[in-house]
Amino acid sequence: MRVRLMAVVAEGNRGRVYLSPTEEIEKVTKEAAPEWKPEQTLPVNPRDFKTPNYGMNTFGDLFTDRQLVALNTFSDLIAEAREKAIADAEKAGLDKDGVGLDAGGCGATAYGDAVVTYLAFAVDRIADRSSSICSWDYGYVKVRNTFGRQAIPMVWDYAEANIFSSSTGNFMGAIEWIKKVINQLPAKAGGKAVQADVHSVEQNSLRTIFATDPPYYDNIGYADLSDFFYVWLRRGLKHIYPDLFKTMLVPKTQELVATPYRFEGNKHKAENFFESGMKAAFGVMHANHNVRVSLVFILRLQTGGEKGRRRHRQYRLGNDAQCVDRILVPGARNMAHAYKAF
Repeated sequence: MRVRLMAVVAEGNRGRVYLSPTEEIEKVTKEAAPEWKPEQTLPVNPRDFKTPNYGMNTFGDLFTDRQLVALNTFSDLIAEAREKAIADAEKAGLDKDGVGLDAGGCGATAYGDAVVTYLAFAVDRIADRSSSICSWDYGYVKVRNTFGRQAIPMVWDYAEANIFSSSTGNFMGAIEWIKKVINQLPAKAGGKAVQADVHSVEQNSLRTIFATDPPYYDNIGYADLSDFFYVWLRRGLKHIYPDLFKTMLVPKTQELVATPYRFEGNKHKAENFFESGMKAAFGVMHANHNVRVSLVFILRLQTGGEKGRRRHRQYRLGNDAQCVDRILVPGARNMAHAYKAF
């Protein structure tokens, strides 16, 4: 599939101006030659991933050559930035212990790892504004991000952001957003996150409080969509967090969602997988709680009939649990905004 440059947006004295592309500008756009692109295949999910219908089958296909060169360059510079950050930390008096952040270090090496982790987040933010899925927002006069909704649509008229400009999609803007988040985080105590299957937890090995945002049945494929960001994080951070990025894509085998394409298109098998998995998960919670539990369901069903009541009964946490009635949200699946590309 070929593309054609239609216009160039530039800064004028009184705002944006729109210019016809010259032969020289068109030539420059075709000179980019990326050395690498993510070849991981997009999922076979026609509802949420439209581009495979048009021959764009990998995550790398979602980017232009010029966008790939930019993202590759920033990702490759992470290793260089890490060495510079470590050297600066050593000069400032941090321990030269050589222990990385992944191993629980708190010296100069761990400091360098932390710095480049945030830089990798910035690369991910750039990717969100630098794909061929980014259309032009003619209302706010800027580039839209890739994820205007929880899906990857096919976009026929897309816009390329200038990552070295002062406009939307620039690199320093991504850094500023991350800086704002860091300034708001309460960095007073350490925390530990573990990715584990609740079914494998031994009885009485958990605390008595469960706070969970359960899976969305077949509504939003967050794990599939997260691969868009994962492939770039992996390129920059796989040597720093080898266990976290040991798989080519986000692990999904045990994810509790009712996604038919993972069961050869069989919707019934997908639903059974989700419902039996949820029942088992709540069973583990019941086995590990010793106080009265309140359970609230917020879910969307086509009707509030027997099917909903059956699931309600299945997920109860035993006779001593207090089950608050479910809240049905009609049409919740269609709450995302739809927009017409420019």
